Amino acid sequence: MRWSPRWWGPLLLAPLAVTVAWTGLDHDVRFVLGTLETAGRAGFAPTEVFVHRPMAYRLVLALADAGDSLPFPGREALVRVLALLVVLAVSLLLRAGLVRYRPPAEATAVAAVTGGALALAPNWDFLQPEWLAAVFATAAVGAALRIRRPAVAVAAGAVLLALTVLVKYTTVPTALVALGVLAVLDRRRAWLTALFGVLASLGLFAVTVWMEPREWRWFGELSRLNGGSPLSRGLAWNDARALVEVVLNEAVLVPFVALLPVSVVVLARLASDRRARWAWILLPAAAVLVVLAAVVVQGQWFQYHLAALVPFAAALWGLAVARWIAVRGGPPWALVLPAVALGAGVPIVSSASTQWRLAHGTLVYAALAAVVLVAVLTALKERARTWPVLAVLGAVAVLAVPVWPAAPYSFDAVHPDYTNSERVTAARLDERLIEPVRARIGPDAPVLYLAFGDMAYFVGNPAACRYPAPVFVQRGSFIPAVRELESYRENLECLTRTDAEYLVVQPSWLSLDRLPPEVAEGLRTRFDCDQALPAAELVFCPRR
Repeated sequence: MRWSPRWWGPLLLAPLAVTVAWTGLDHDVRFVLGTLETAGRAGFAPTEVFVHRPMAYRLVLALADAGDSLPFPGREALVRVLALLVVLAVSLLLRAGLVRYRPPAEATAVAAVTGGALALAPNWDFLQPEWLAAVFATAAVGAALRIRRPAVAVAAGAVLLALTVLVKYTTVPTALVALGVLAVLDRRRAWLTALFGVLASLGLFAVTVWMEPREWRWFGELSRLNGGSPLSRGLAWNDARALVEVVLNEAVLVPFVALLPVSVVVLARLASDRRARWAWILLPAAAVLVVLAAVVVQGQWFQYHLAALVPFAAALWGLAVARWIAVRGGPPWALVLPAVALGAGVPIVSSASTQWRLAHGTLVYAALAAVVLVAVLTALKERARTWPVLAVLGAVAVLAVPVWPAAPYSFDAVHPDYTNSERVTAARLDERLIEPVRARIGPDAPVLYLAFGDMAYFVGNPAACRYPAPVFVQRGSFIPAVRELESYRENLECLTRTDAEYLVVQPSWLSLDRLPPEVAEGLRTRFDCDQALPAAELVFCPRR
């Protein structure tokens, strides 16, 4: 049976349908959509609203939220469908670019696995800035290679790389990885794309500041909101431990990342000379290191900060399999059997209870390391081949691991108690509990939020403030340095000068007691929280 990544289409339909029809969106994505919507209903454009994400990211999500008038499941399904259509287009563009430099089978395999990894990314990754940066970076590689006229190719690649950077700034490493891939295939286009990419980034950032001058201030203040960042406190030994934990969690829940060393060994073995073999070892290592550097700089140890590694590792796996097929006539056991084993085994251990996972993390990591070590040793000696259909099934199984209903956000690190199914259940419960209160106060009643942005997403009432989720005030309640910022003072003005009819408080995120005493007293004077309407995690305090 011939190798054909076209088989993947029907096989991927089931997990893709689950993500569209059932999974919904991550709470961070809801945060952005909710704050943009509630501030927008009060007259603020996406360019004017602060949601601790740069303007480029805010604009992309505002464009994606085409169904904001639909019920929540339909709205989120539409957002996902639009994102998946973009991933499909980017995958086709990548294949079209690669096929000009590599054999069609290689180009098809790499594009198929890369697109699958982006489409079936962990729910915590999907539509986050790091995921979006990976999409733009993939498109940049495809455009820079596909367009025949060098000037147009470089310009398109440069703009896409600029967007890669501007969606979060800490996504610069993702752009560097894309340039490394481009340099391997066309060094001249890579250098030119890098040069004009820097110019495009600076130019688009200048346009951003021109559109909203506060963006410059926010750019300088973003890192201050994260008191745990090494940029604020310096490096510590605990950072090394936290980094190891986040990488191990990513390797368990995204098996392609675990198989990255095996893919590198296979590609090095197939290299034509010693220099090429070392290149296959050093270049992926450099890509991993720059992505890890961005994780360390942010110091929050969220797995979605590693989102760029997911399509990168998947692409190397697909390339290794395709090249082995070209040389040996079939996929290598060293890549296929571990993929099958992890595709079957990871859903079993990850669906265990949080308590079990927290207690048995070391055992699971040891088992994973053993699988990878045996696969690497096998790859160093192997000359055999297996059946193409087994490789396709293994790849699809691995791709589907992060979107299983029982897949947790992390195995035993940050948010281990969040699973895909639990997040869906929690969202439906919030929606059901908030809707009666929203109907009672009316959808157009202006409110003041002291709540995380995903609560604003479910409430939807207009908030006349460019800080609809008061992030600066919330962070300032436990990070003293934030209270010195101009945006903190500007955010406080929303609380002291408001004509809102209701104060919407999420005590677990920001209670009145954590505000400056004079601000808290002013809110208590204007709003009657003794007569509050409870709804899920929220209380709606009417104006006196």
